[in-house]
Amino acid sequence: MFGTEIVCYLFLGGAGAGACFVLAVMGLLVPRERLGVRQVDGLDGHVRTALLVPRVYRALFTPPFVCAVLALTLGMAFLLADLGRSDRILLLLTQPSLSHIVVGAYALVISVVLASVLALAWGGVFRRMAPHVFVALQVLMLAGAAVVMAYTGLLLQSMRAVALWHSPWLPALFVLSSLSCGFALVVGAAQFSEAAGAFASVLSRSALADAGVIVAEALAAVALLATVAHAAQAGGANGTTVAAAESVRQLACGVQAPLFWGGFVTLGLAIPLCIEVAGAMLHRLPSVAILGLAASVLVGGFALRWCIVNAGMHPALSVLGFG
Repeated sequence: MFGTEIVCYLFLGGAGAGACFVLAVMGLLVPRERLGVRQVDGLDGHVRTALLVPRVYRALFTPPFVCAVLALTLGMAFLLADLGRSDRILLLLTQPSLSHIVVGAYALVISVVLASVLALAWGGVFRRMAPHVFVALQVLMLAGAAVVMAYTGLLLQSMRAVALWHSPWLPALFVLSSLSCGFALVVGAAQFSEAAGAFASVLSRSALADAGVIVAEALAAVALLATVAHAAQAGGANGTTVAAAESVRQLACGVQAPLFWGGFVTLGLAIPLCIEVAGAMLHRLPSVAILGLAASVLVGGFALRWCIVNAGMHPALSVLGFG
């Protein structure tokens, strides 16, 4: 049903969209007077406000946006690899019918374009761009990233034959995981520029916000497994409930358990949360700790998607006689 390429697509698309969402929020919080400069047009004396991005803001926003664009583009490449034929993507975009995959495909393409434009704008390329246009682009980026984050979970949830996926908690879990991975990309990329020192307090607050996201992510994961396990017990002995019970068993103590507990729970939740709480108590984290935090979150985000896809898919195929 789904191969490694789809897992990579779900992870990279979610992480890239999460980073775009975080960066758009941060960009909208930057005071407009710090980015605009009033200039007089020499031809007609007309006063206009042009975009002028200070160097420290270029250092804060450009590297993470570049990372986000790369993640989204690689995600699209893995999707193409899974489809096997590029003409299927062209058919999807030129002759669409309303569905999760169509909405997601358009949102992914639009997000790549917007993120690329914003990366150039924050890099100081579009100096004649009006500040209100700059703000509008970030609002659009916020919306596009939110759609991509939600889409990855909604795509799986729409498949009723897979009991583990057909839960409202799955899209919530994937959105929260994407946000956490987005925070990781942003704070991690910032450590390689002067923004690490200039915006140390902002990055620390971002890490603290991620701690709240991680707690919510853990609760969503518990809720997902609890609801699927309850449905398996209450649904009687049929193929769907058998597959649901087997999916939960694989994650809790079966073939997916080492990666689920070691990769997702430990690396993706526990270790980052401990580092972020320590940072809140110390009021600052060293760059090495932040880089370790970012890497841990990203590994956990990939482990989550790998485990959810495989724990849901293999029991369902077995029930259908393909396992």
